[in-house]
Amino acid sequence: MQNAAPVQLRQIRDFGQLIATTFTFLKQNWRPLFRAIGTLCVPVALVAGFFAGDSLAAMQQMNMTPSADPTAIFSRLGRTVTTLIPAYILLMFAFLLLVAIVHEYIRAYDKSEHVGITTGDLWRRTWPQLGSYFGASFLSSLLALVAVVLCFLPSLYVIAVLALTFTCHAVERTGGAGSLSRSNQLVKGDFWPTLGLVLIIGLINAIVNVPAQIPVAMVTNIYTMNSMVQTLQGGEPAELPRWFGMFMSIATAVQWSLMMLSYPIIAVCLALKYFSRIEEKEAPSLREKIQGFEQA
Repeated sequence: MQNAAPVQLRQIRDFGQLIATTFTFLKQNWRPLFRAIGTLCVPVALVAGFFAGDSLAAMQQMNMTPSADPTAIFSRLGRTVTTLIPAYILLMFAFLLLVAIVHEYIRAYDKSEHVGITTGDLWRRTWPQLGSYFGASFLSSLLALVAVVLCFLPSLYVIAVLALTFTCHAVERTGGAGSLSRSNQLVKGDFWPTLGLVLIIGLINAIVNVPAQIPVAMVTNIYTMNSMVQTLQGGEPAELPRWFGMFMSIATAVQWSLMMLSYPIIAVCLALKYFSRIEEKEAPSLREKIQGFEQA
């Protein structure tokens, strides 16, 4: 059986082709891409998830066995938050690095510079661009948060019109604010298909992450139900077993690591959408062919 031809990014694709080509691209490019993610992003996510999991277990215990002493409550809450906040800061840094690495690889692929690319090469490409990716991420997250506060429907609008933001900067170097404007320009006239694509590829990504979430949900629900039954029968609320903290640490670390590894599904799909919109609206490939004919 012959291998599929290398994916051509600059091509008009319909909805089904965008989804199918996403997995073709990942199948063809998984080695350098996931090697970089596994080396640079996953270790940070593992550390952050390990410490966050223990804090989440402590919060779960506080919910199951509430204390009547306000001093004890604030003391336990303070110790939990002290660990949880640095863990989430680490996670945000890992995710920012992840976004930059994936999109810089897509840029290298578009320029035919991906052959033989190493993790060190990707790091050297990524590091100078972290500020721009942070600006784009911060502004788009802020707009999405404002939209959520206002109403659910405006948040869907923001998600759709800013869906191509990171790819815009990766390919065109439009910067933080410029990437948002460029994404809005490309999505204009194609809002509903873009929103549909974002929701479907987001659902696919969520399904990929489900296996890592099932054990935590099962164990937590079992002990929560047991505690409720004991309370209803007039007994003391059940305490979580000693091993639950370690279990949550490991489970959260695995969940966050899987989230890192599955993100390229979303990034590649939206990048393909970007190139498809570029071809539909601006047809640079056609102009290049015409110029080639004229020069010949």
